[in-house]
This record gives sequence, C-alpha cells and structure tokens, in this order.
Amino acid sequence: MSTSAKSSSENHKSSNLFQRLNIRFPWLKLYLVIFIGTVATLDLLDLTISKITNLDQSFPRTPMAKHVKATDRVLEGKMLVALTFDDGPSPSTTPALLDILSKKNTLATFFMLGSMAENSPDIVRRIEREGHEIANHTMYHQNLVWLSPEEIQSDVNASRAVFSSIIKHAPTLTRPPYGNYNDVVSSIANTPLILWSVDTLDWQNRNPETILNITLSQVHDGAIILLHDIHPTSVEAVPNIIDALRERGYEFTTISELARIRKIKLSAGEGYYNFRP
Repeated sequence: MSTSAKSSSENHKSSNLFQRLNIRFPWLKLYLVIFIGTVATLDLLDLTISKITNLDQSFPRTPMAKHVKATDRVLEGKMLVALTFDDGPSPSTTPALLDILSKKNTLATFFMLGSMAENSPDIVRRIEREGHEIANHTMYHQNLVWLSPEEIQSDVNASRAVFSSIIKHAPTLTRPPYGNYNDVVSSIANTPLILWSVDTLDWQNRNPETILNITLSQVHDGAIILLHDIHPTSVEAVPNIIDALRERGYEFTTISELARIRKIKLSAGEGYYNFRP
C-alpha cells in the first residue's frame, strides 16, 4: 500500500471512530468542550492575578487606605488632633515620614509648596494614595500680605495648576505662609484658610525632644499641630509624638475629617486655628 493510501485509510478509520463515539456517547463532545474551556479560563485567570499582584510594587497598599473616609473609623467622642506638615514634599525626608505614618497607622495633612510638589510629583501622588490630605501652601512661600492682588492671584493660579497636573484636582484648603492673611488674600485664595494652635517651632529648635515637649505642653482636643516635613529632626520626632499622644487618649485625623466630625462647615476665606469640641 502506498504512503498516500495508508494515510487516507488511517484518516478514514479515525473519522469512523469519532463518528461511532459521537453516536454511542453524544455527551462526550460536550464534556470535552467544557473541560478545555475550563482549563483555558483558569490559565487566563492565573495570568491576570499574576499581573495584578506585580503592579506598582513601589507603593504597596498601606493600612491607611481603609481610613480615607471618616466612617471607616470610630472617632466620634474621642479626643482628636490633626498633624500638619508644611513646606514639602522633600525627596530626602518626606518618604521616611510617610513610612513612619504608615507604620503608625496615622493620617496627616500636607500643606505643600507648588514649587516643591513640581519637583517631586511621585511623592505627591504617594501621599494622596496612602490616604493623607493634600493642601496648598502657595507656590513660592511668599508673604502674601506684602504682594499686590495681581501677584497673589498669579501665585495662587500657579500652585493650583501644579497640583491639578499631578493629582488631577486642586487642593480645597490653603495655609498662607507665616500664617499671614488679610481680606485680599482671603478673597483671592477663595478656600478655607487653615492655621494652627500648636506651634512646635521645629524649624527653629531642630531638636526632636524639644519638639515633643512643646507638643505635649500645648496639645488639646481639636488641636492643629504645625510641623515641617523638610527637617530631618521633625521627622525624627513624629513617632514619639504619635505614641505619646495616643497614650493620652488622642487619635489623629486629617483637617477635613476633623472638621466633619466636629460638624464644622469650612467656609472659603475664613481662618481656622483649631477644632475644639
């Protein structure tokens, strides 16, 4: 028999075999289709999970991710304070601070300079990703009361543009540099102005123990604590501040969260120094 004839005969036998199976076991074809489809689906699912698991390993999910909304924590009736950090973000100090806040499961509000945010957009995105609040500290840290209305508007517009380009929205809170503002600044900023009631003077003393002691001597329920994340000594003081205040029964919130809990409606142009109950 020729090779061609032999091949044709084998194909015919194979065809007859499948026909006989299909006649005697009509359900076998259906089971084979289901089996093959299931295997393919499991392979695809495994590949998809693998890809998701390996996404964005530089910024893993943190415990704070569940704390973005006030309803995720039971804070009603507790003594509350807001940690706030000015003048950053700094690539040399802010990431270490974020690691501390993550480990301590603590939220904070960052009053950033547009000029600093522009140079460290990844840190800005990480801050928001980890559940902290991003707020505006102007573009260049100028004393706004010394500027003309046109200069104030230019600074405000520039900083808002920077944040909008990085996190796709402008901050809703502003801290005027040096805490200085007047009616013109209030009108042009057109956001709530957040000041402070606990001034750690961390920029001046540059001593973690002194920063802690000042905080403990001035703290109160509803306090807004002023720190600067551009100073290594300030970052070094943060773990002890968190531990000491928690021992006294305090918990930490962002500015907006604290205002909501205390049922204070933040109004554009108004200055807020604390959120006492």
